[in-house]
Amino acid sequence: MSDNKKVVQQWFDFVSAGEADAAFALFADDIVYELKGTTPVSGVYRGLEEMVNDFFVPWRKQIDGELIVHVDALIAEGDKVVVLAHGEAMTIHKLRYDNSYAFVFSLLDGKITEVVEYLDTAMVETAAYGRTLTGP
Repeated sequence: MSDNKKVVQQWFDFVSAGEADAAFALFADDIVYELKGTTPVSGVYRGLEEMVNDFFVPWRKQIDGELIVHVDALIAEGDKVVVLAHGEAMTIHKLRYDNSYAFVFSLLDGKITEVVEYLDTAMVETAAYGRTLTGP
């Protein structure tokens, strides 16, 4: 396994073990984290402090208990690692949050410098935020 793949796998291992400090230590201070979509936590977060305070802390408040993310595939080329994954959790609305993900990680000198996360945003809205989606 390449060094970049090992760093990314470590990040998922730390997240699933609830070891936030160890997971965040793998990010560069100037990390750029982009969560695709239009959910309450979607957007581009610049810097470790903004990413933690404006994305991860508010998002974690929507989850009741553990959030486990299973890595299904790690695909690496150069400084990029693509991860296909699926998660398991329960939300504060007592709904299952079992989402599927595609992440694109960029790394430099053993640190994660950028993450782009793709996921089922309708599930974020309904399960995590308790919203009802209406049709046309």
